[in-house]
Amino acid sequence: MNWKNVYHLIQVERKSGRLLRGTNPSKYKENRFSAYWPYLLAVVIGVVAGVFALFLSGILPDAIGVDIQSYAPYVFVTLPTIILITSTIMGMLYQLQRSGVKMQAEAPYWLPITWQEHTLASVIASILGIPLGIVLFASSAILVFSLFNGLLLLAIATSIAMFAAAFLTSILTEIIRVLQVRSMGAVHKSGGKSAIWIRFIGTLAFFIIFYVIYLTVITSAGDILQTLTNIQGSLFYIPFIWLGLALSNFFISGSALLGLMYTLLSIAFISALYALAVLLNKRFGLYEPPAIKIQSGTYTPKTGILGKLGFSTIEAAIISKDIKAFTRRKELIPVFITPIVFMVISFMPSFGSTDAAGTASVDFLMPFAMIFLLPVSFMSYMLGSFIIGQEGQAIWRIYASPISAKNLVKSKYFLTMLFGLIILVVTGTIGAIIFKPTLTMLSVAILEALFLLFALGAVSLYTGFRGADFIEIPKPRMIRQSWMLISMVACALTALAILAPTMLLILPILLGEFGMVFPSINPFICVAISAIVASAITGIFYKLNLDVAKDFLKKAEV
Repeated sequence: MNWKNVYHLIQVERKSGRLLRGTNPSKYKENRFSAYWPYLLAVVIGVVAGVFALFLSGILPDAIGVDIQSYAPYVFVTLPTIILITSTIMGMLYQLQRSGVKMQAEAPYWLPITWQEHTLASVIASILGIPLGIVLFASSAILVFSLFNGLLLLAIATSIAMFAAAFLTSILTEIIRVLQVRSMGAVHKSGGKSAIWIRFIGTLAFFIIFYVIYLTVITSAGDILQTLTNIQGSLFYIPFIWLGLALSNFFISGSALLGLMYTLLSIAFISALYALAVLLNKRFGLYEPPAIKIQSGTYTPKTGILGKLGFSTIEAAIISKDIKAFTRRKELIPVFITPIVFMVISFMPSFGSTDAAGTASVDFLMPFAMIFLLPVSFMSYMLGSFIIGQEGQAIWRIYASPISAKNLVKSKYFLTMLFGLIILVVTGTIGAIIFKPTLTMLSVAILEALFLLFALGAVSLYTGFRGADFIEIPKPRMIRQSWMLISMVACALTALAILAPTMLLILPILLGEFGMVFPSINPFICVAISAIVASAITGIFYKLNLDVAKDFLKKAEV
């Protein structure tokens, strides 16, 4: 293995996004501080956290009788498992983003490198970013805390184990990515159009199940660290927790022989997974499932459902194309998963609750509003922001086609509304079954969700036009990061403006918690005010979208 090749491949993976998005790529020069400041910030925050933990360890024993130092070793040995869980989430989302990239641009197609070098570079590159930042934060925090507690050796070993856990998870996600491409490609090749939905639903189901299990563990455990400690002690036969068991046996149980055994087993397991990843990449790394199927005969456009709804042939073609794109591109799966995760978070704490259904209390209203309003709002914000940039380098087809600004805005806006309505129907139905609200509460929640859907869709579509990013390699962003932040702030302010009148309905409940009385207000008066605000925002931004779409089509620049 040529380690210089591995290093260069990692640098390409790390720099290429900024290079391709630069204003003058031929004169690109990296600013080292801007490239590494997130990691430096993670270390600084970790040091502050470690100092704060030291401060607490000095005052809590006298104040409430809790000795942090005695619990610290048990916390340390669970950190590799926590890193494993966190890196799994971030790593899988990262691999989903990469999986949508045209694979002909990958280095093994045209550079003289080996699969071992390519796999190792891919594994290390996927650690960069949030996973590495989390590890640096945790490592710096425990190292600072352990300096004055006689736990420095344990902290150093824990830091090494956390890096190993992140590396292990990255190898696992690389294996899952290759297997998913291979299996879904085979299904797609043999299944025709139905395979597209099999792939979409299968990928979505995998992440939903993963998040449900993950959230179940988190919400059902009063002390997650204690839970993980118990799990590590009882599930010793699972290789993924051997790193934590090695630390536990070395520094808590005092069994050096078992600690050494779990250390060697961890090294062997990581090596075996890496060898498997290399083997799978050799076999299926360049496999591409066919995306189209050539049919014989003369093509004749049909009116279809979209035509009957009043859409022109051009608009129906754009909508149909985008529906296929959003169900085929795996890097867009998180857009559909996140609203479902919000829904799960909102209703899981209500299981086993003894409160009466529909009770006007803060504990009831928070999850009730979350399941009705948050998923649909997030879907409108994300789809509107991504729906222009997801065209990628194929945006030239839009420029070259006889598409007007009205056609483009109408079709893109409709698709955002369509997926938002689907999410609202799903989450609203589940919310009505679980929370059993009164008819008035249900009506207000649905109407407010519809107002948010239409207004946020128009606002996010505008920012999607202004900040569209069509670069697809190394991973498609679809919107520039600065405009993504602008879209988030604009949508948040829009949502606050729409929901502000309904806050008057919650005010009597909040004041009632403190024994104060506030006159009740007719809820539909508040809803009517929200409707006026939402209509004004939607109308203004729809007109702005038409204007920006005209400029967008005139410039015709990628």
